[in-house]
Amino acid sequence: MKKLLLAMGFSVVSMAASAAMVDFNTADADGNGAVTMEEAKAAMPDVSSDAVAAADSNGDGVLTVAEYEALASQ
Repeated sequence: MKKLLLAMGFSVVSMAASAAMVDFNTADADGNGAVTMEEAKAAMPDVSSDAVAAADSNGDGVLTVAEYEALASQ
């Protein structure tokens, strides 16, 4: 019984974390297909500007879907 309750607790925490993450299309406020530093910070206020810059793996100044999802999964 304790194992079942523990497993259920982890599931609830996991679901809450997933629900809190803003998806790419929502973060892309202007709908141009890329997430700017400002959009990323608005979607994930706890993420540092350095982390957003580091996620921009191709250095073009915006995040692609893959770059954004990698950042969000950290």
